Amino acid sequence: MVVDDILIALFLATLVLFAFARYEVERIAHNHYHQKADFYANHAVKPEDIVFYGDSITDGANWDELFPGLPVKARGINADTSEGVLERIPNSLRGHPKAIFILIGTNDLPLFEYRTNRKILATYEEILKTCKTMSPETKVYVQSILPRMKSFAKRITSLNASLEQLAKKYDYAFINLFPHFATDEGQLRNELTNDHLHLMAAGYDIWVRELAPYIKELTRPTGAS
Repeated sequence: MVVDDILIALFLATLVLFAFARYEVERIAHNHYHQKADFYANHAVKPEDIVFYGDSITDGANWDELFPGLPVKARGINADTSEGVLERIPNSLRGHPKAIFILIGTNDLPLFEYRTNRKILATYEEILKTCKTMSPETKVYVQSILPRMKSFAKRITSLNASLEQLAKKYDYAFINLFPHFATDEGQLRNELTNDHLHLMAAGYDIWVRELAPYIKELTRPTGAS
């Protein structure tokens, strides 16, 4: 009986420690999100800027190093969702940037944040409507959601097909990154990641290669052929 009581006490103590640790991690993540969002909100985007919006995958790159000498602005935040981008993007649109590249949606998929495809797409449409209304001169590039673990492949493929149609509806470019990162089974290629979600340097090299023609077009001098 005494042994059982001790085991139960240890189990309950473990649960309490786990709950506290989870609370602390979520608190730190929440604070970090709002710190970055506040920084971005208070550092204005200018009309010549090329802005990258997204979550930790976008936040993981030093865009000014990937596109040196160009007026690029990073606006990715760890753990962001489509709803977060919808809330944040007006801060950039008020500056009427030259272009915005959007890559968002993967954090809407897991169970802890789960949103249906319909809700994700509805939010994404609101993002594009906001862009069109607030800064119609800004060129917007909808980037496909990148692959992650194989179990997400079917859903991401379906969402990307819908995003392509949504981009077309608003006369925005769709950049299909997915096939350049995925295996035949639709999983993020092992050599591009160390956690089945975020990119290593080789992944960013592919991303830059795929964006280069669009960046070149955006930065071409007026009147150049």
